[in-house]
Amino acid sequence: MNMNDYKKVTDRIYPSDRCRDEVMNMRSEHNRKRIKHRPMGKVIATISVAVVAACGGTVAAASKLGAFDKLSDKRDRTISYENGYVGPIDKFDRNEYDKIAPHAVKFEEVSHAENDKFSVDLDSAYYDGMEMILGFTGEMTNGNVEGFSSLVFTANIEINGEQISPKCYDGLDRGPDWGGSFVIDEGESNSFTGSMTCILPYEVRFDDTAEVSVKINRIASNEIINHDDPEHPYNYEITNGHDDGQLQLSENVTADTSLVRQINKTAEKDGFYFTIYSISPAMMLCHSGYPESYDIALNEEIMNGTEDGKIHSVHPLIFVFDDDGNYIEGLPINPIDMPDGEWASACVSTDSKTLTIKVGDKNCQSNENGSIEFDDQYGHRSFGYITEFTLDLSE
Repeated sequence: MNMNDYKKVTDRIYPSDRCRDEVMNMRSEHNRKRIKHRPMGKVIATISVAVVAACGGTVAAASKLGAFDKLSDKRDRTISYENGYVGPIDKFDRNEYDKIAPHAVKFEEVSHAENDKFSVDLDSAYYDGMEMILGFTGEMTNGNVEGFSSLVFTANIEINGEQISPKCYDGLDRGPDWGGSFVIDEGESNSFTGSMTCILPYEVRFDDTAEVSVKINRIASNEIINHDDPEHPYNYEITNGHDDGQLQLSENVTADTSLVRQINKTAEKDGFYFTIYSISPAMMLCHSGYPESYDIALNEEIMNGTEDGKIHSVHPLIFVFDDDGNYIEGLPINPIDMPDGEWASACVSTDSKTLTIKVGDKNCQSNENGSIEFDDQYGHRSFGYITEFTLDLSE
């Protein structure tokens, strides 16, 4: 997949103004025993979730969901960063845990690991046959002296003893590290809850039970820049696998195929189209496209005239709304390869019976067809419509 193809995928789901502002203000982020192989040409099976505890194989009661329960209000929490910017406590985790938590399971006997710097439990998990979200609880071994509120970490993952790596859209191998984050529990000084979201490559997805092992190899502050450390200038490092040893955790995870809706429906108008592959509690998988003429306009800067007499390039973006007119936000997940050869984008989950798809022009504030507005605490911006249509999900 080349860069133009990637842009066509990622440009179609417009990030909210809040997300854009958060990124612009950011300073401290770094930028088997039985595994069933699924061929690229096979349609993904219906997916959902369950987790089997490592001890005895019994399923834990779902009345208290540990990490996922605590994370349900994560998107509403804010913190002040070193540069004075006030924003969400975790810029890049847009999972809606209130939807995910009822379908995750807390392990009856949690896996524990610790070193001289950090103590962590693998608390619970969500797995739907493709997307795995692992929930953690943890604390700093010697106390949270710096008063950290937000941490990031990297980890390696093994499934039944085989190490797996994230799959990148361009096919390049960028190493085995997966990323996750911790946030301080409300009202606590040294109690953290974290998660790691993984889209498993086709060849390692499983629809039965597998042992999932996590090796956390680095934890760093997401708030404080370590200006005096030339090797780690962007984050205050708390622990790393070289000096302190990896934090190794392991649990048995089982996929249940009863919760996810397979949609596989497409709506189109004026050469624009929008496809929904499936909807799980964790995300909606979708793909969209626009007429070939827009590719020419983007790549060769062929322009259209507008009423104000100025020349503007046309850059189409897809906006998706539910039955109540609420904007369905995209998730910051790399494009996902699908069995039909397309690359899907991920949005937050929805139970809406009808989706309204509006095609906006990124470079226009308005035009004769109207405008789209987003108005929140971070400000708003208007975009002109190119066209709109609906996709019926009721059947």
